[in-house]
Amino acid sequence: MIALCAAGIALSLPAAAETDPIDAPPEMVRFSDGDTIRGIVGEYLRDPDLWPVVLALNNIASPADLVPGINLALPVRQVFAADSALLTSLQAIQRATAEGARIFAPTEIGSAIESRDTAMSHREEGAWRQVVSFAGAATGYAEEALDISIAQRDRAAEAVVSDVQGRVEGRAPAEPTWSNRALDDILVEFERLRTLSNSTTQVTFRDLSRLRLNPNSNATIQRMRSDPLTGGEVTKVSLAEGDFYALLNQLSDKTAFEIEVPGVETTTNSADFWIKNDASGARFVNYDSPGLEIARDGDTIVVGQNEGVVLTGAGAQRAQVLDSPLLAAPAVGEVIYTAAATLDWEPEEGAEGYWLEVAADPGFNQMKVTEWGIRDSGFLAEGLAPARYHWRVAALDKLGLPGAWSTPRDFTLRVDETPPFLTLLSPAGDTILTAPQVEVLGASEPDARLTLNGAPLQVAGDGSFLAALALAPGVNAITVAATDPAGNVSTRSLNVVYRPAAAVEITLSDSIPRVAGALAARSDKLSVMGQSTGEPGAEVVLRDEAGAEVLRTRLTADRSVSFTVPVDEAPRGYRIEVLAPGGAVEGTLDFAALSDRLPPEISLDLPLPRATGEDLVQVSGRAGDAVRLQLDGTEVPLTDGAFDLTLMLKPGENAFELVASDAVGNVAVTPLRTLYDIEPPEILRVDLGRSQGPDGPIEIVAEARDASGLRQAAPFLISIGGAEVEGFLRCDSASGICRASLPPEPGALELIELSIEDYAGNAAFE
Repeated sequence: MIALCAAGIALSLPAAAETDPIDAPPEMVRFSDGDTIRGIVGEYLRDPDLWPVVLALNNIASPADLVPGINLALPVRQVFAADSALLTSLQAIQRATAEGARIFAPTEIGSAIESRDTAMSHREEGAWRQVVSFAGAATGYAEEALDISIAQRDRAAEAVVSDVQGRVEGRAPAEPTWSNRALDDILVEFERLRTLSNSTTQVTFRDLSRLRLNPNSNATIQRMRSDPLTGGEVTKVSLAEGDFYALLNQLSDKTAFEIEVPGVETTTNSADFWIKNDASGARFVNYDSPGLEIARDGDTIVVGQNEGVVLTGAGAQRAQVLDSPLLAAPAVGEVIYTAAATLDWEPEEGAEGYWLEVAADPGFNQMKVTEWGIRDSGFLAEGLAPARYHWRVAALDKLGLPGAWSTPRDFTLRVDETPPFLTLLSPAGDTILTAPQVEVLGASEPDARLTLNGAPLQVAGDGSFLAALALAPGVNAITVAATDPAGNVSTRSLNVVYRPAAAVEITLSDSIPRVAGALAARSDKLSVMGQSTGEPGAEVVLRDEAGAEVLRTRLTADRSVSFTVPVDEAPRGYRIEVLAPGGAVEGTLDFAALSDRLPPEISLDLPLPRATGEDLVQVSGRAGDAVRLQLDGTEVPLTDGAFDLTLMLKPGENAFELVASDAVGNVAVTPLRTLYDIEPPEILRVDLGRSQGPDGPIEIVAEARDASGLRQAAPFLISIGGAEVEGFLRCDSASGICRASLPPEPGALELIELSIEDYAGNAAFE
């Protein structure tokens, strides 16, 4: 027993010692002059595209680093093992597919294909063990799919409903009434299938052949048989009413596909054809090179490629079908953001209508829209969910035969209700500008269409934009609108004010007192009022002589300004500045201000006489800095501070007040008095004698009175001893006594004449 075990172990050793091809050492090949890396790899590995793997295996960075004489390690056995596993998996997948694995074992066949694709990816990387592993897994999945498909082949289910659009009904032989058919339902022999208005369905057979039953159609799957030994199949479909489009699998082993229309038998090797049956007759169109054979009443009609035939009671009418239309819009791959898709194509000459199909897949297995008999060269496809779609159009001739399908196009419906991003960075809203244009800066989405006040706006690749906008004087609206491909709109608006730079005028109120050109006040504060041509609300700055800011204020709505400044006796200089919104000075005005508390000084050119005999007296003089002069309330004109007036007197004492007012209201009052006297003095007595004795001096004493007073000198004429002597008495106006004294002289004394005058010039004689 032990010997047998030992022998068994010995017998198994050679098998265990066999080297795994993946672990086998690489084959060393010498790189010689004239060799190329692709040539070496192609010769030994049978795939020159594996040269990057060989370089990586030999730690060579680039073909340029190859030099003659170097030995290259080539994974010959690994590549052969990997390629053998890949070939085995491919053959297994093809066998399973030929047996209908895509219909009956989609999960398993899908896993097989996915595993083989992964193995191919590892082959490009030189990961040979992973290639063999994933290829082996693919073979296992494919064999499982093959077993499932062969087992399913013997079931009653011979085809499936692979697409349903709208309401589709079926009736199996065992069913008493029609019932709904859904996606992936199994169809059996003698099962009837019908579509209603606006509905279509697709039947997919085991070999991936398809029949598309269009709206208002009724068909019966009369026979679906296959020979397990030869793989030959016979399928027969009876079309009672309506139409269907057939796309058969030419790679299958199907030996016959028959179509029965009442009174007509059809056998075809064509892989692409269309059949319709209605009250007007039967219509057939063949789009493939193999012919479509039609038998009726013992006659056989062969319909060639792109040829159609109409069978009616009157006979058969052949026609060459129309060419495929040229699709116009949307463009290939275009993204549509509206709820409906507008599909347009070029009109086809001779077309009486068009047949449109919209599907969710490029093979048109998942139909979403089917429209027959469209009169225009366009259609609005509504009710589609957001997704990618494929569409095609065929032209219908006057016999109702559809021509060749157009080259399909795809488009994508996308729901986007979010307005695009949009921001305005400059200018700021309500900015007041002095330049005639402004730069508008902002950003949006790169694929958005932008307008600036309705004009197209160029957008940079990063979504930013910068544009110059001309301004008109006054308020300018800036509106930027961004429209994304979905039609969503974002708008940003603001206003700026363009006020052209201009010299602003400033004038001070004439009501402000002025002294020698300076504004003046009687106190230590001066209220300044002015008017400007600047904009209401403009900022106003007051500066002193040194340029220091004293205060800030603004122009009122009526463009006026007012403020108070300190003043003293010495003039102070100030400057008013009106500023633009940006701070620039638009207008200035310099002025001086002082405090004036001294009244004006009135000076007369000649003093007013105390008395006069004239009824008019001329008075002139100067009133200093007075701006107003009044005489007893009557305005007296001033010329450069000088005045000249005439006083009208009335007999007797006359009193006047001359009132002078300066600009700030200081007042000076000068009283004027004079006597208008027209009466001569009254001589009360005259004494002529020698009061000290006969030898004493001669004295003359006279007493008189007068309202205006007596003049100091009063002439007299006397006789002394017959000799005339004249002279003057000295009068004292206050006492009214006039005196004169003459040296002693003998002789008789006699008063001849004495004249006493008052200040008004009136004279009294004695």
